[in-house]
Amino acid sequence: MPEPLTDCIAGYVSGAVGIAIGNPLDIIKVQLQNSSARARPSPSPSLSGSDELLLTSSLSSESVVSTTRIQTGRKLIDYRYLQSLLHGVAAPILGYGALNALLFASYSISLRALDEISPTVPDIAKVFTAGTIAGLSTFVISAPTELIKCRAQVSHGSIKPGSAASETVGISSWMVCKEILMHEGVLGFFKGGLVTSFRDGFGYGIYFWAYGAAKNWKVVDVETNVQHVIHLLIAGGFAGCMSWASIFPLDVIKTRYQAQLAHDASLQPTERYTSTWDCARKTYVAGGIRSFFRGMNVTMIRAFLVNAVQFGTYEWMVKIIEG
Repeated sequence: MPEPLTDCIAGYVSGAVGIAIGNPLDIIKVQLQNSSARARPSPSPSLSGSDELLLTSSLSSESVVSTTRIQTGRKLIDYRYLQSLLHGVAAPILGYGALNALLFASYSISLRALDEISPTVPDIAKVFTAGTIAGLSTFVISAPTELIKCRAQVSHGSIKPGSAASETVGISSWMVCKEILMHEGVLGFFKGGLVTSFRDGFGYGIYFWAYGAAKNWKVVDVETNVQHVIHLLIAGGFAGCMSWASIFPLDVIKTRYQAQLAHDASLQPTERYTSTWDCARKTYVAGGIRSFFRGMNVTMIRAFLVNAVQFGTYEWMVKIIEG
């Protein structure tokens, strides 16, 4: 089987598995990043009472942010909200699986091309460059997938499910798609695309560099099978943490900008983000530098778990396919 096809299959499976595992923590991350945004007049279908207040009120102190984190976590493990773990998961599983397939195939092709063009360039530079190219190549999938995921997970705005079931489960990815098409058109799916490209280009460059570096670290000369698996899992987790740490402020800006509905009539002109730069400026004015790191603790936990599993699954799938 051609190597790019192997990378596509292994990448798709590993991406889908990773996002399914990490979605509950991703919900917390997105809600914390967007937690200081202005409260919407129509409550989220999946939240009520104190939960809605905590997740949509303006958070001006660290104690309130901590309360939000605890309350959000409790909500997610409460029986009434078990179904809310699936908020926004359809788009990432379908989209992120395809994104990961494209990512790993693009990385493999780019790295081979760089080896042929510049054989004397240090491997570390080629790995980072190939990762950056691969990250940029995912734009057409990453931008709409991230937008749909953020809107579904935040669950604010004018989308109003009509059934009793939707009042429990909340807004689905499909409902978000219909709302975007209705109010913003096809181009609406690419809102925040530029900052997403910057995030993915640099982030995936760090991602593949960190994984390659950690994978080459040797604690013992000859590893047992168990030690090898643990080594790969740690390398994957390390790569995920390094990548997210390097681009987290960009992700906060992206999340807040994408989560804001362009057709939300309740927003005052001073509250509306006209661009990602305007979003960054208003975020800083409202909460200072800390606003750009809100939810980072949760993200680091998620990054390690998801990417440990993701890279482990990828290596396992490649081994199975290649026999």
